Amino acid sequence: MRIPIIGLAAVLTAAWPAWAVAEPPPAPPVSAPLSAAMPATTPAAVPSADTALTALITQALATNPRLKAAQARAGAAQGDITQAGVLPNPQLSLQTENLAGSGPYRGTRAMETTVGLNQLVELGGKRGSRQAVATAAESRARLDADIVRLDLIRDVRVAHAALLAATAQRAIVEEQRGLAAETARAVAARVQSGHDSAIQEDRAATNLRQAEIEAARAARDEAAARRSLELLVGGPVPVLDPAALRNLGAPPPAPATGNSPDVARWRAEVGRSRAAIAVERARAVPDVTVGAGVRRFNDGRDTALVLGVTIPIPAFDTNRGGIHRAYQESVEAEMELDRATRDQDTALAIASDRVAVARQEADTLARQVVPVAEQAAAATREGYRQGKFPYLDVLDAQRTLLAARLTLVAAYQDYHQSRADLDRLTGAGEAQP
Repeated sequence: MRIPIIGLAAVLTAAWPAWAVAEPPPAPPVSAPLSAAMPATTPAAVPSADTALTALITQALATNPRLKAAQARAGAAQGDITQAGVLPNPQLSLQTENLAGSGPYRGTRAMETTVGLNQLVELGGKRGSRQAVATAAESRARLDADIVRLDLIRDVRVAHAALLAATAQRAIVEEQRGLAAETARAVAARVQSGHDSAIQEDRAATNLRQAEIEAARAARDEAAARRSLELLVGGPVPVLDPAALRNLGAPPPAPATGNSPDVARWRAEVGRSRAAIAVERARAVPDVTVGAGVRRFNDGRDTALVLGVTIPIPAFDTNRGGIHRAYQESVEAEMELDRATRDQDTALAIASDRVAVARQEADTLARQVVPVAEQAAAATREGYRQGKFPYLDVLDAQRTLLAARLTLVAAYQDYHQSRADLDRLTGAGEAQP
């Protein structure tokens, strides 16, 4: 029986703890419960997965300075709409003639004083076109703020998955360290009884030291992942339950192409650029300044009404350069819209494939590989205690076991991060978990 058991252990060894089994089938799970693999925590210290993630996202949205800056820019664009609809201010003029001259115009006897009020009248639809540009720019600014918000939610979800994975990896490595210590004691006992050579004891001690180094590295990685998440949310992060990695949720629906916030942003920019063409065309139409006033004659103490109209002659400046620039900027915006649409379609296809592959990988590892691998690993350890297997087989099984368990954690993490990217691209459920 030695050869079949060794082959089974070398090929199928994977993971011990039960948290690795995602959405188990109706049959009872083979693996151990979650508490066997993870450190004990009080129920109050570990909130549910969805509640904890939602709270972190809410905290990040309330404190992130980049999001606040984007929202402030959208608020500033609202002021542009108000200002675009304001009429030009009237002008008050005061003019004095025939003052301090010579002869009959000496002194102020022949002075004429005119007080007038002038008003610029905008023609060509300038006011309406300005309002259209400002409205489109405000819509673009709001979409920019939405994009920043969706990016922040995605970043929090990715960092949250990274912290869960780091916590799970630390638990796996610490359990592996305990297993290495247990194996080292068993090897020492066999060496003392004369069943194994001292070389095996040295190998077991080396394996234990390597497991301790890996455990220390995993603890540092977990601390770094926690700091990254705390930086995003702007505050401390509570203790998280790595079992949340198992919650894959329902498969995502087929994404609709050409409907992402990034594409909508460029649609708004196309609308703004087209409205800007109308503004430049309106600027080619000369405005009229009308005025009215009262003139007083000092010599006779008489008054008279004064009317005036000023019309610019578009002999040189017809704003051809401004119109040409507006047309080219409109073409640029349309090309950017086409590029954003193509980029979205490509990104959606890649993200959808990544989600499907990661989900299938995690499901296969959890349902098929892990339960059988647990039995094979246990059989290898028990066979060594009974003297059926050499220590090298046990050592190889432990290393294979560690790699397989970490691969499963990576598959879960990749799924959650890919799902966060997919939800960010589509804006599905506002990218909420």
